[in-house]
Amino acid sequence: MRIRPALLAITALVGVAMTTVTAQQVPTFTSSTRLVTVAVTVQKGGRPVTGLTQADFEVRSNDTIRPIVQFTSDTSPVTAALLLDASGSMDVNAAMAPAEAGARDLLSALTPGIDRVGIYTFDEALATRVAVGPFSPAHMLALRGTRAFGSTSIYDAVLGASRGVAANDGARRAVVVFTDGVDTSSVVTPEDVRTHLASIDVPVYILAVLSDTHPETDDERRGLPEDHPLARLATGTGGQAFVVRAGESMQRARHTIVSSLRTHYVLAFEPDTRPGWHSLSVRTRQNHTVRARAGYSVASRP
Repeated sequence: MRIRPALLAITALVGVAMTTVTAQQVPTFTSSTRLVTVAVTVQKGGRPVTGLTQADFEVRSNDTIRPIVQFTSDTSPVTAALLLDASGSMDVNAAMAPAEAGARDLLSALTPGIDRVGIYTFDEALATRVAVGPFSPAHMLALRGTRAFGSTSIYDAVLGASRGVAANDGARRAVVVFTDGVDTSSVVTPEDVRTHLASIDVPVYILAVLSDTHPETDDERRGLPEDHPLARLATGTGGQAFVVRAGESMQRARHTIVSSLRTHYVLAFEPDTRPGWHSLSVRTRQNHTVRARAGYSVASRP
């Protein structure tokens, strides 16, 4: 269940070369739905790009340009489910301490009383430490005393925790996972989870945690391979996958995640009304790095 060195032999920074986000999994709308909305994060050199206007964006459905009919760029509160891997290899790989430190660092960037967060741990089952609610010191305390044991059901845990953020409207929602390994015991598939989180516009951020004694490599700057299931889950929902250790790379990932959730754009367009799956891509005219959910599906009329 650990991330083997071969899996961390990275070939490219996940998403850096992608100025277009293309979908494989999709949310579902009825043919009577008037608009599809999509939350979009825009970066340049790893930093958020602000100040863009509606005219800066292009939305394509099935490679056909769809006019943007609504546009917002307000900064919003964050609602996040933090998932901490508590399976046995986190102890074996000495990853628990840096993962807990990373989770505390991410929490420190949230605003008490405004942002909302839930704390969860998982091995083969999901455990709720603190349900999703206004951020408070109780969330920091909930990270203490995690005992690593058992196998790893990452996808089951992500699916379960996503229900905790799905009921929160008016904020940018996300699932953030601290883990050292690959899934070993989930019942659901990565495709199932990717479909579900795309349908509710909730990005997944994966932080693959290295121990402090792991040999230094360029992995922290490159991320997981694009074809890794966890990387595909992240990018397919508009999130990102990072390789981190305690220190600079963890702080860089935290900054990217929080700034992406706080500062984003919401675009709305009229969907293709033909029943079935429709690919969705979003780009800026300036060819920035753009991340968004994957696409949409139109149901047949009854």
